[in-house]
This record gives sequence, structure tokens and C-alpha cells, in this order.
Amino acid sequence: MGGLKIDREATVFSEFMDKPFKWLLAAGEVTGGVHGRNRLAGNSLLECVVFGRIAAKTAVGIDYHTSDHDEL
Repeated sequence: MGGLKIDREATVFSEFMDKPFKWLLAAGEVTGGVHGRNRLAGNSLLECVVFGRIAAKTAVGIDYHTSDHDEL
């Protein structure tokens, strides 16, 4: 199944450059799922909760003030 490619910390990877997108995290159905086409109905909710928690822990650990970025 298609979806965004993520690592174990829910960081989205570019398929073309094979490196992570800075500060872009993903969880749930947008990642394409870990169960494939034959998942049970309730499993998608558990997947959203688990990967949502992983993404939240990753987001909390990012120091946005010291990272290089352009001001908006």
C-alpha cells in the first residue's frame, strides 16, 4: 500500500533523496499502514494511537530554536 515513508521515530523520508524532511512527522493512515490491504477494522485506530505517540515524543525532543531555518 502507498503512503509516506517514515522511520521508527515517525520522521518522513524523501524517497528521491533518501534523507529525512526536517521537522516533518507523520502518523496513522497517511503512512500507508503496517497491516497492508487485509487489516482488521479496529487495528487502524491502534496504529494511529501508537504512531501518534511516537511522533509526539519525537516532536517534543526537537530543539526548534537552535535549528537553522528561515524566519517567516
